[in-house]
Amino acid sequence: MEKYNTTVAENPKVEMIHVSLDSSEDSAEAWAADAGFPWLTVLPDDVERSDLKTYHTSGSVPFYTMIDASGEVVATGSSAIFKKVGELE
Repeated sequence: MEKYNTTVAENPKVEMIHVSLDSSEDSAEAWAADAGFPWLTVLPDDVERSDLKTYHTSGSVPFYTMIDASGEVVATGSSAIFKKVGELE
């Protein structure tokens, strides 16, 4: 959360979403609230109906992918993404 608060929260060029692996919407939202996530939580069923699944290329959790407005992958992995966000300011 510290990296989000210092790098992303006030940056109008970046938006984060949380893709949950929970099958229950209530469980996913409760977990995200407990973790203090201020961003949108997306459930697996919604991932299936969207193009988000194409961006998850790892079995690890959490997995970070940064895409641009046209859907191109810009960076993967927490360090690379937060570095890239810092460059957008």
